[in-house]
Amino acid sequence: MSASSPPWVIPLDPASATPAYLQVAQGLAARIESGALEGGTALPAERDLAGTLGLSRVTVRQALALLARQGLLTRRHGSGTFVNTQDPAADPARPPRPLGLLTGFSDDVRSRGGTPGARVLSFEQGRPTPQEAMTLALSPQDRVYRLRRLRTADGEPLAVEESTLPAGPVGPLSAADVTDASLYALLAARGLSPVRAVRHLRAVNAEAPLSGWLGVPPGAALLATERVSWAEGGRPVEHARAHYRGDRYDFVMELHGEAGA
Repeated sequence: MSASSPPWVIPLDPASATPAYLQVAQGLAARIESGALEGGTALPAERDLAGTLGLSRVTVRQALALLARQGLLTRRHGSGTFVNTQDPAADPARPPRPLGLLTGFSDDVRSRGGTPGARVLSFEQGRPTPQEAMTLALSPQDRVYRLRRLRTADGEPLAVEESTLPAGPVGPLSAADVTDASLYALLAARGLSPVRAVRHLRAVNAEAPLSGWLGVPPGAALLATERVSWAEGGRPVEHARAHYRGDRYDFVMELHGEAGA
């Protein structure tokens, strides 16, 4: 962005595997979180923003709708689209970003100001286990991809992720496709963008080989998560387990009581 460009002008990479609407959403989110786009700022109309970015109105609408679902924007019929305040206390209607927000590891690390990375530890294709078949709504004859990756932030190990994906809907996939790449962006590029997920969290102690991959001593505290993600129409697209370093990662949840309870 040049000094004279307004903060909603997002540079796009046409060669990226990340869909244009996600590039716009990620760019605007970064500007909002940095304060370049302040709370209360009105964004241009969809038509004007699409023209400025050289995109279709549909693409821009997708990006704005995603940010509205994440609580970063408010869309007011007849008035326009406005940036929400980044102070949850000042704007109780804005949901907190971390725990209830459906993003992948890469977007999460970027939102915290880091550079994400991914090293493939293992990659295979095979028949689903009974548990995988049930979770991903597959038959025993279907195929799945199983990948284990070491996720890093600024080059430092942060998490080990194990993902199982339905091979049929996902299409051809190799270890190279998921090295230093966002899995959610890859799914979105193939028309399988996750729109809903259920995640379970628990505390565990590090054992080998996790402790070695993460660079922590055996017995160190880890955050273990298990997540199932669904695309539009209710299709399950990922079953993931992850272990995060307890000294480097945290989840935040905002809770509300019922009035009069």
